[in-house]
Amino acid sequence: MSEERLARLEDMMGQLIGMVGKVLSEQHEMRQEMNGMKQEIGGVKQEIDGIKQVLTRMDEHLERVETEQTRYNDSTLYLMDKSTQHDHDIHVLKRHILK
Repeated sequence: MSEERLARLEDMMGQLIGMVGKVLSEQHEMRQEMNGMKQEIGGVKQEIDGIKQVLTRMDEHLERVETEQTRYNDSTLYLMDKSTQHDHDIHVLKRHILK
């Protein structure tokens, strides 16, 4: 083999080694980025779990509020009925007294 050809082969090997090194370096960077993204995704999943827990508590609270609202409506209707009865009784008593 001629020296010129050997020099070209050495240059090509040097270029190939440089290219492989660059690919390996980029792969390493990509792995680091992927690990960072995995950590971010893990954080987002934890935040979503927290939000789900808050929503669950809010649903439970809303159910209790709805139950209390029903009781309040029933009590209000009862009091209105009693008030109407008392008004009627007062009216009847006034009629008897004022006769």
